[in-house]
Order: sequence, then structure tokens, then C-alpha cells
Amino acid sequence: MKFSVKTLIGLAGIIIAIIYCIHGVNLKDVTEILKEMNFPQTFIVFCLTILNLIVRAMVFKMIVNPIKKIPVTHAISSYLVGVFSNLFLPFKLGDIAQGYFLGRRQEISKISAVSAVFIQRVFEVSTLLLLILFVALAFSFPLLFQRRTLIFGVLIILGISLLFIAFRKREKIGTFLQNVLSRYSLSFASSIKRYIELFLQGTSAMHNLPGVIKITSLSIVSWVIQIMMVNFTASALNISLDLVASSVVLFIVNLGLTIPIAPGNIGTFQFFGIVALSFFSVPKPQALLFSIIFQVIQGIPVIIGGSTILIREILYKKRAVV
Repeated sequence: MKFSVKTLIGLAGIIIAIIYCIHGVNLKDVTEILKEMNFPQTFIVFCLTILNLIVRAMVFKMIVNPIKKIPVTHAISSYLVGVFSNLFLPFKLGDIAQGYFLGRRQEISKISAVSAVFIQRVFEVSTLLLLILFVALAFSFPLLFQRRTLIFGVLIILGISLLFIAFRKREKIGTFLQNVLSRYSLSFASSIKRYIELFLQGTSAMHNLPGVIKITSLSIVSWVIQIMMVNFTASALNISLDLVASSVVLFIVNLGLTIPIAPGNIGTFQFFGIVALSFFSVPKPQALLFSIIFQVIQGIPVIIGGSTILIREILYKKRAVV
């Protein structure tokens, strides 16, 4: 059985991350911390997780609306399928599942639907950068002005700008590619032009200013909810973090997770959680438990909701065949 280079890199990444996370950690210390955990506060995190899933599904709906108006229930179910799939698929392949699921249910081009998922990720990353930039400027947090962080931010801005230009010039780009490729194959050239048009159709939401403002605002609300989730989880484990520190922890964890190595970010989530909390002098046992609890709480509603939707879909298809 052959393993791809990506698979080997992923396995190596998981192993290294897990070894780092458990190295020097006394399991008795982790158990003692767990015994003192505030369960009512973790339940609040659970409720905020559900709220955040709904908000992000609404963002997805608003991005898809310029292509086709879709019911809220379909937006939520498609988003849950995507997040659920990412728990088991490496390299963020769940994003493709999210677009494919919506495209099949709503008779939307699957390329356009996947493109809409991509645009949702663009909004998520860019709004997080905006929020963190505000934190850095308002509270003088020098960590966020390091070279790598700034380079990452510039790349995101350039990417958004290129998407905007590509949409504006979509006809010229499609015609140019068709003319170049038609020298080799007319059918292939026509197919490529069609695929580009369908992909850019999924970016339509980025070119309506009122819509962009609404999507951006709702995306920021989602990040604020997640900052509160970090804060409540830390408080439940007797970790002292204010809202600024919570936003920094969230930023570092998400920055690290942009490298999609393992399914469900197992190991890597804990690694970056420990690294993030180390900036605030949080002991490793507490940091490890924080990252585990935080990931588990977020995973519970996704697993329940995503699996329920997929099982219902399979049963529906079986009835349709019969």
C-alpha cells in the first residue's frame, strides 16, 4: 500500500505534535485540574458553540444568496456536513463536502458552491485579522506585529484583491484562456472557461458592498462568540485570561490550524493551544487540558448534528431508490 508524501507529512506532524504535548506532563496533575473544572461554565461554552455554528451557517447562506436563495435549514445542514467531514478528512477536504452537499440539494453548480465555501473562509480569516489588528492597536500587543503575522495578513489582502479583480475581469480572463487553450483543444478550452465562470460565480457576494458589510459584521460576531468561548473555557479551568488574551489565544490557534495536517486537527490543535497559552505563563498541564476540553466541546454538536444529517440523507436516498 503506497502512502503519498502528504500522508507521510501528516502522520509525522501528528506524532511530533502529540509527543510535544504530552512531554513533561504529569497525568496526575491533569486529573487534579479536571476534578476542579467548573462544569456549568463548560456548558456555557457548549451553548456558545451551537450559537456560533448557526451564525457561521448564516454567513454561508448570505454568500450563496447571490447565486440562489437557499433556506436557512439547508445552509445549516450543509455547513454542519462540512465541519463534520473536516473532523475525519485531512487537508480541509470537508470544505469540498460542504459545497458538494449544498450543490446537490439545491441544484446549484457544485463548483460555484465550493467556491462560495472558499469565500466564506476568506471572510473568516480576513475578519479575524481585522479583529486582532484592532486588539493590537488598542492594547499595544507587540506579538501581533511580528514579521510572520504581518506577511500572512498581507497575503490575505492580496488574495482578496486578486479575487475582486478576477471577478471584474472574468469575461476577459475566460476569453483569454479559451483563446490560448483552443490552440490545443477546443472542447478543453470551452470546459476550462466554463469552470472559471462557475468558480467566479461563487464569489459574487464579494462584489455587493451592502452584502459585504453584512457578511463581515456577522463574521466578526462569530469571532467575538469564539473569544467568549476561549474565555469561559479558561475560566472553567482556573486559567486567568482577559478578553484581549483570549483573542490572542484564539488567533494563534487558528493561525496554526491554517496548516491542515491532521483530520480534525488532532494533535496540532493541542500543540498550538499550548504554545498560545505559554505566552501567558499558563502551566503545560493546564494548557493541554484547555486545548482538549475546548476541542471536545466544539466537536460534540458537530458530530451529533453532522452524523444525524448524513444518516438522514442516506435513508432518504434509499427510500427514493425503493
